[in-house]
Amino acid sequence: MSRIITSTPTTKPKAKTVFGLIFIWVFSSSKYLIIPADDIRGGALSPLFGMDKCFIFLYITLTVRCLNVLTGETGELVRDGGWIFEQVETNPDYVLFPSYFNAHTHIGDSVLEAPKIELEKLVGPSGLKFKVLRESGEEEIIENMRKSIEIIGKTSATSLEFREGGLKGYELYRKADADGLLVALSRPKNEEEAEILIKISAGFGFSSVRDHDLSFLEMCREIARKKIFAIHAGERDDGDVEGALSLEPDFLIHMNMASPRNLRRAMDLGIKIVTCFRSNAFFGLFNLKNYEILSDYDEWYLGTDNAMIATPSMIDEVKFSAYFLDEEKVFEAATRNPFFKSFTVAKIDKINLRNPIASIVRRLESCDIARIIREDIKNLE
Repeated sequence: MSRIITSTPTTKPKAKTVFGLIFIWVFSSSKYLIIPADDIRGGALSPLFGMDKCFIFLYITLTVRCLNVLTGETGELVRDGGWIFEQVETNPDYVLFPSYFNAHTHIGDSVLEAPKIELEKLVGPSGLKFKVLRESGEEEIIENMRKSIEIIGKTSATSLEFREGGLKGYELYRKADADGLLVALSRPKNEEEAEILIKISAGFGFSSVRDHDLSFLEMCREIARKKIFAIHAGERDDGDVEGALSLEPDFLIHMNMASPRNLRRAMDLGIKIVTCFRSNAFFGLFNLKNYEILSDYDEWYLGTDNAMIATPSMIDEVKFSAYFLDEEKVFEAATRNPFFKSFTVAKIDKINLRNPIASIVRRLESCDIARIIREDIKNLE
């Protein structure tokens, strides 16, 4: 379906338009071909409209032939106002699947390429990360955050971002993410900041209970009751897990070194648990036993953690994860999104149709992703 719209420019162009120049303008998820009329004057369309100077806008309804990897059905993905999947026998050019959700990022440290040192020396309150952030200029931090946001946007629906630095740190993030792509948590330094930040952020995301006064964390937990409260726990050992559980968090980050007993407690409570495989491996804290327990948990998520040690690409994260666990379980964890529905359209070229999910997990690259649709699709089961 298409329609042609014409309009006459208000001023005469100063220079002759280059013949054959065609601009493709993507707006509101539809395709427009914008063709300066000078380029086709004397051709078939000029007598049709009888205009010497005009622009021709050709609107095209977007239709993509896809394989729905969850059902094995083929069909046409159509954009006509909203997105619709129409089941039909066809030879697909693309695969369609739920988008990855990056459940844990720290993009503020994108400014640093971390050396291989101990966890506490790198990310502790007095660690190298915060020293570099204090010494870095605001524009440098913002620009590097933008680069990480771009990677997240190309490979996942969104990320749950943990922004440090109190009110100032959150304001820097907002300058970097002008479009609000990420679900961003803040980390207040005091009660006054907490009251301000809870109004402008998605909630609070804290490091280990070891790093904070417990009464302050309890106060922040109460302030964030109607929003998100997330905290790191069980990353280097089990010592901070009890304190974290007492706060009744919505998300627990890591739990790779939690005791089996405390890991099961968190699961029984239905708390969302996020694993960051590459980050754990970087710090020598990889624990396959806990990952295997979590792989059967319906509230298990994956994240990429610090941008200074791992790319914020969920494509990279799932590839690494699948070396150790079943690809379908990794895929399920990576595509759970508690915030909104989102779907990815990717080229079918690298996909082995005998096992498309395993193939997506192992072989897909960011350059294969044609589009991420951050909304629901009608008729899609």
